[in-house]
Amino acid sequence: MTRVTLIPSDENGAEIVAATKRVLAAAGVPIAFEEVALAGAVASLKSTKLGLMGFQHAPHRRHDPPPIVGLRDALGMYANVRPIKTLNGLPTRHTGIDLVLIREVTEDVYRHLEHESIPGVYESLKVTTRAACERIAKHAFDYARASGRKKVTIVHKANIMKKSDGMFLATARKVAEAYPELTVEDVIVDALCMKLVLTPERFDVLVAGNLYGDIVADLCAGLVGGATNCPSINIGPDARVFATPHGVAGPADAGNPLELVMPAIELARHLGHGAAADALRSAVEGALTSGVRPIAIGGDAGCERFTSALVERLA
Repeated sequence: MTRVTLIPSDENGAEIVAATKRVLAAAGVPIAFEEVALAGAVASLKSTKLGLMGFQHAPHRRHDPPPIVGLRDALGMYANVRPIKTLNGLPTRHTGIDLVLIREVTEDVYRHLEHESIPGVYESLKVTTRAACERIAKHAFDYARASGRKKVTIVHKANIMKKSDGMFLATARKVAEAYPELTVEDVIVDALCMKLVLTPERFDVLVAGNLYGDIVADLCAGLVGGATNCPSINIGPDARVFATPHGVAGPADAGNPLELVMPAIELARHLGHGAAADALRSAVEGALTSGVRPIAIGGDAGCERFTSALVERLA
């Protein structure tokens, strides 16, 4: 049985954790969870190497990073993978979307290098290194090859930031030479946002820097019904954390199990339980299609009712 660190959501966490454990058990996924508070997450993850994390709100103290950013920094995580896939049963403008966004998460303007140069004038430094560009590009192309994808789109703003984004683009294109079977294109980030809204089906794998990836990830999530439907997989050399990027607080029994169930599906797949992961996703889609939808995403089903609907379909 695989040991996995479990970090509950900071709101509705207990009921969502209970729901997720129940659903995983019904699907036959053998996981021994080590449940810890956020403060103990790094130590636990250094031992288990795998984590399942609910949504944690940003701290009230102005200068502290959001919890997931702190975990990435502490564990040397460099890539964030966001599968963006239509979830049948949720009404959306587009259907049949199946793309993946791969985001570099160690640098860019997220290095927290800001200062006030003169009163009333702040400067925020964008950091781009060739090593990080090569690493995330290789991760994206390796992912595309391993998962049978056909195309990689390099996201940039090299028409304006000719040196920093210019290096990101040139480095990714150089890496692409080792993957001749893949189609490679590059798209300026603002144009990409328009094209994603108009014709998302034309994209397969997107690779982006930290800021662009953060923005584009939520745009893509909106195409398939919301961020809680699109798990966030954080990857480093020694640990991997499957998380929800956003959460919705509510009264008792109003928690949305999808916040943890969707990343749990990807965790199960990573552990080699592909059939169980497929069964879990089919159960989610079956419940949604039948009209059983969590309150947090526009339905009237409480946590218990939605969880029971999933378990019934897994029986």
